[in-house]
Amino acid sequence: MRVPDGAMTAGELDANLTWSLVRVARLAGQRLTDRLAVHDLNPIQFGVLAHLAVAAEMTQADLARSVLVRPQSVAPLVDGLEQRGLIARSGDRARGRRNPVRITQQGRRALDEVRDVALGANDLTDAGLSLPESAELNRLLLKVVHATGGARPKDGDQLWSA
Repeated sequence: MRVPDGAMTAGELDANLTWSLVRVARLAGQRLTDRLAVHDLNPIQFGVLAHLAVAAEMTQADLARSVLVRPQSVAPLVDGLEQRGLIARSGDRARGRRNPVRITQQGRRALDEVRDVALGANDLTDAGLSLPESAELNRLLLKVVHATGGARPKDGDQLWSA
C-alpha cells in the first residue's frame, strides 16, 4: 500500500520517542489515577502529600512546580486538601506573603495508606516489561528529569491543570 505524500508511516510514528512517551505517560497516569481513586486521591494530590512528606514545608509556588500544575491551579488544590485535614497552611494568608504548607498527621496516614498502591503501579509486567525493565525505564526517565530540572508547565498548558 502506498503512503500518500507527506503522510507518516506506522513505523515512523512508532520511532517517534516523544509520542511514545506521551502514550505511555497517559497509560501510566490513568493506571495511577484508577488505583488512587479508591482512596479518594488523585495523582496530583498524591504528589502534593508525597512532596510535603519529603520537605518539612513548601510554598504554594514550590508545590506548583513540584507537582507540575500552573500556579493558578495550586490554590484550589491546596484548599481542598486543607479542608480534608491532609495539609495545613502556616503563616498569614495575605497576598504576596510567604504562606508555607505542611503535611498533617492525617495527611501522613493517608499517604501511608496509598504508598503500596503507588509503588504497585510501578509493576508494568502486565504491560510487557519485566520488573528490572520497569526499574531501568524509571532510571532513564529520572536521568532526563534531573538533567533538565524536570518538566515545567507553561501558562495556558491544559496538560498541567489540577
